[in-house]
Amino acid sequence: MFSQLLLLVNVANYCFTDTISLYSSFVGCVEGIYLKKRGHNVTIYETFEDPRTWSEERARSINLTMSPRGQFALREIGLEDKVLAQGILAKGRIVHDGKGNKFRSPYNEKGEGIVSLRRTRLNAFLIQEAEETYKIPFHFRHTFERCDTSDQHGAPTTVCVFRNTSGEKETMVKAQADLVIGSDGAHSVVRQDLQNKRKIGMFQQEYHDHGYMELVVPSGNDGQPQMELDMLHIWPRGEFMLITFPNLDNTFSGTLFMPFEKLDEVMQGEEVLLKFFNAEFPDLVRLVGESYLKRHFVEKKKRPGRLISNKVEPYHADNIVLIGDAAHAMVPFYGQGMNAGFEDCLILDRIFQKYGHSKANLGRVLKEFSRVRCKDGHAISEMAFKHYVELRSDIAGVTFYMRKFVDNMLFRLLPKTWVPEYTMVAFTDMPYSVCLKETERQSRIITSTLIFCGIAFFGILVALFFKFWVWP
Repeated sequence: MFSQLLLLVNVANYCFTDTISLYSSFVGCVEGIYLKKRGHNVTIYETFEDPRTWSEERARSINLTMSPRGQFALREIGLEDKVLAQGILAKGRIVHDGKGNKFRSPYNEKGEGIVSLRRTRLNAFLIQEAEETYKIPFHFRHTFERCDTSDQHGAPTTVCVFRNTSGEKETMVKAQADLVIGSDGAHSVVRQDLQNKRKIGMFQQEYHDHGYMELVVPSGNDGQPQMELDMLHIWPRGEFMLITFPNLDNTFSGTLFMPFEKLDEVMQGEEVLLKFFNAEFPDLVRLVGESYLKRHFVEKKKRPGRLISNKVEPYHADNIVLIGDAAHAMVPFYGQGMNAGFEDCLILDRIFQKYGHSKANLGRVLKEFSRVRCKDGHAISEMAFKHYVELRSDIAGVTFYMRKFVDNMLFRLLPKTWVPEYTMVAFTDMPYSVCLKETERQSRIITSTLIFCGIAFFGILVALFFKFWVWP
């Protein structure tokens, strides 16, 4: 579930005279802290109730993964170490085949890893940090209705309207802002408001035909993890896959990704469900137990979640700008959704630093942000879906490891000119659009190399055949 917040900022030490507004998720919390550190007074409005009060059942969701790209953004505001302490480091993947065999696949030879984070734990931490350390007040259960922009003294000013359901009686609340930053997720109502007013040039949204179901792998009876805790675990099965992420309490948050048609078949009843899991994931069944699967999927009548991605261009209109999933929602398979959102905050801050925090320069700042960031958002969305195909099928094949061997060999020989795709995306701050172009170039080279080696090997076999058998 996407958290949705509105953040109001009064810029006392700069040239903004009123407020900056953000309607945002945890990405918005980070952006709010960036702005607060630049001297702005910030207020946050949240659509839902305080996530710190959610039950454990409601709090469960697909884990987030923090890579160095996201860490760079947090480092700028002094939150890197605090956020990393909320999760657990995974240095690679363990692939589980259908016969119960396991294969370790580290991310790279340097031992670098990504941090697995529970979504609601991170949300709660960032809200707490914003409230206590940066004195940012939160108003929960305030739903965005619309925003009206007008020109005042040569610069746009926006009034946002909210429906307040936090009290006994529903009320309408207005908040004026010099800048509105929408970070309210894939189904962004801020973006929808702009679309209704025909202020968004291009918008594409795709609902994928694959859904997901969540589960939990508990710790053992002794409280210890039942699988290697320093790795992600993947069960690739061609058209579907199951993946688990480690947690600090020695449990694993798991997600089954599968076409909706197949999910409907599997979830028909207890007998079909258990037959499917015992056939495809027998080692996992031993860890969670059949009784858990029946209770979790059948008795609770769980509904699958939907995978969605969108492309928007530009990211701004008037004094309103979109960041995070509101701008570039993507399927979760590259683990870059949160990292891309945090990087939005870093890039927007750098552009503000370049042009200054004056109301007169706001248009230039937002235009530059769209120019720099749109192509990166489109690129990572494309790469994320391709990575899903790799994880669910390619990673279980010989070709994948052959390509990875060549990739890593070239990286060792040419570390400054050849960087593997995953390393570029997760462990550097190279723009996503550049990563995509470089990946396409490398793929052509590796494919040509493998074809050449295959032809050369075949030629050698033919030569040996004629030398020793045809012409002895």
